[in-house]
Amino acid sequence: MWEIGAVTLAGMATVWFAGNPDSDKRKIKKVFANVRYGVKDYQPKLLRTIRKTTFAEYVYNVPYGLIDDPKLEPILTKTLDKPVHVYFDGKLHVRVYTSTLPTSVPYATIPKLAESWAAPIGITGEGYVYHDFDKRPHMSIAGMTRYGKSVMLKTIMTSLIEKNPEDVRIYIIDMKGGLEFGEYEALKQVVRVASNTEEAKECLDEVAAELRKDMIDFRRKGYNNVINSPIKKRTFVLVDEGAQLAPETHHNKKEKRKLASCHSALSEITRIGGALGYRLIFGTQYPTADTLPRQVKQNCDGAISFRLPTDTASQVAIDQNGAEKLAVPGRALYRTDKVVELQAPLIDDAEMWNRLKRYKVNKREVIRNGDNVNQARKTDTPRRGDYIEIG
Repeated sequence: MWEIGAVTLAGMATVWFAGNPDSDKRKIKKVFANVRYGVKDYQPKLLRTIRKTTFAEYVYNVPYGLIDDPKLEPILTKTLDKPVHVYFDGKLHVRVYTSTLPTSVPYATIPKLAESWAAPIGITGEGYVYHDFDKRPHMSIAGMTRYGKSVMLKTIMTSLIEKNPEDVRIYIIDMKGGLEFGEYEALKQVVRVASNTEEAKECLDEVAAELRKDMIDFRRKGYNNVINSPIKKRTFVLVDEGAQLAPETHHNKKEKRKLASCHSALSEITRIGGALGYRLIFGTQYPTADTLPRQVKQNCDGAISFRLPTDTASQVAIDQNGAEKLAVPGRALYRTDKVVELQAPLIDDAEMWNRLKRYKVNKREVIRNGDNVNQARKTDTPRRGDYIEIG
C-alpha cells in the first residue's frame, strides 16, 4: 500500500471550509435523487458517518445490483465545492475532505520517515504520502513538460541520497542530453549519467551484467530477496525521457538493435532485479504501448502521472482516465492498489545541489585505502562500495 506519514495537517498550506457536515449529507442525498442513482424507488441508505480531522466519510448500503458510478465523484465534488473521493467495497463510501490540496509543497517541509527507502511523493487530503522502494521496487512516472515529472525524479533522488548516503548507487539515463542530471554525475552515489542512445546502452549493459553476477551470488549464499539478507545497498536506475529509447521507423537497423537492447535490459531489471536490490524509476512525457515497455509497466507496482494530453495516455500511465484533467503544476495521480490525487513536493536545482554538494567527489582521484581507482566512466566505472571517502 501507499503510506501516509503519521503527521497532522495543521502545518499544511490549506484552505479550510466552513459549513455544516449535515448540509453535505443532505446535498449528497439530493444528488442521488437528481442523477437517479438507485434502483427504482430505492436509493442508497446511510449506515454510518465517520468523522476525522481532515474528512467526513459517509457509508451507504446500496440496493442489490447497484454499483459505484464513475460520474458520482466529479458531480459531488462540484456540488459540495470540496474535494470528494468515492469508492465501493460492497458499501458505497463518499469521503468529503475539509481542505483543498495546496498548490505548492516545498520539499523541506515534508517530514522524513524512519524507513530507509521511503521517498516522499506528496500530500493528499489525509496526509503525506511516501513510496517505499523496498515494498514496491519499481515506479513509472508520466507527465507533460513543466508539470512535475523531472522534479519528481529529483525529489526521489535527493531523498534517497540524504537518507542513505553510503548505501545507494544511482545510474541515470537522461535522454535530454544530460541537461537535467549531468551535473550530478560528480556525486559519489551516482555511478554514471548517460545522455544519448549509445551511452544508455552501455549503462544498461553494465547494470544487466552486475544484476546477473548478483543473481549467482544470491544463489550461492542462499538469499531469495535482498530485504531478507544482510545487504544494505540498493541500486537505482533513473530514466528521464524514456520515450527516446523506443525504436521508431526512422531509425536504421543498428540504432534499432541498440534501442531494443535497452528495452530488453529495462525489462530484465523490472522482472528479476527487485529481489536483488535493483529499482527502476522510468519517466516519460507521453506514455504509449511503445514508449512504456509492456514488461516495465506490468512490473512497476507504483505509477505516478502528472498532466497528460489525452485520456488514452492516462489509461496507459495509470490504467484509468483522469490525468488529462490535472491542471495544476505538481498535481498528480498516484496508483498502487488504488489511485489517489496528490500535490507533489517541489525542489529546485539550487536547493537540490545545496543539499547534495557535500557528496561531490573527484572520481579520478586514487582511493588511498587500497581500493580501485575511480577513472573516467568509460574505462573503470566505480563498482558497489567503491566510493571515495569525503571529509
